[in-house]
Amino acid sequence: MLIALVALASPHPAAAYDKSAFVASREEALVVVIQNLREDRAMSYLIFDPEKKCVAEVGGRQALVVPMKPGQYMFYVAGYNVHRIDLDLEAGRTYFIRFHSVEKLATRVSDVTLVQRGAQSYKQLKNWLGGATVTHAIDDRCRGKPLQERPKRTQKRINEANANWKNGDELYRFKYKLLKEDGLTAQEIDWL
Repeated sequence: MLIALVALASPHPAAAYDKSAFVASREEALVVVIQNLREDRAMSYLIFDPEKKCVAEVGGRQALVVPMKPGQYMFYVAGYNVHRIDLDLEAGRTYFIRFHSVEKLATRVSDVTLVQRGAQSYKQLKNWLGGATVTHAIDDRCRGKPLQERPKRTQKRINEANANWKNGDELYRFKYKLLKEDGLTAQEIDWL
């Protein structure tokens, strides 16, 4: 009886994820968007492009896999507030971005952490993926569609993010950039 009670009281390990979901093909890059904080489980983050079209929406405790063509991109991430991110993607590589909130005074603000080589985020990646449900952007209802919000609100978000980008220093802009070499190859995905 005591063994059964101990087993019930013990936390179950986080659900394992299939690493193969994070391996990019030779023709495309993958961007994996992670939202993993319990505090954010009711929060939804929206990624959109300068043309005000949805790229993806992530919510709950999710790792959303978004296939992308190689190249340079500028996106906006809206949560409690908005951030601009710049990506330079290479085929055959997988890039990771974490959305989370931070407590500031009496409220929470959203933040974006891009997983860059040599940074603390690179070391934390495996932990961030633990417990996340892997989903694919091809199943995302909003992908490629115009945003479902007032156009003036979207433009205000874009203007705010661009102003922060312009007024920020080089270190600020680097924090919100992913370079080609930041992407993981199929062999590097094995250590996850």
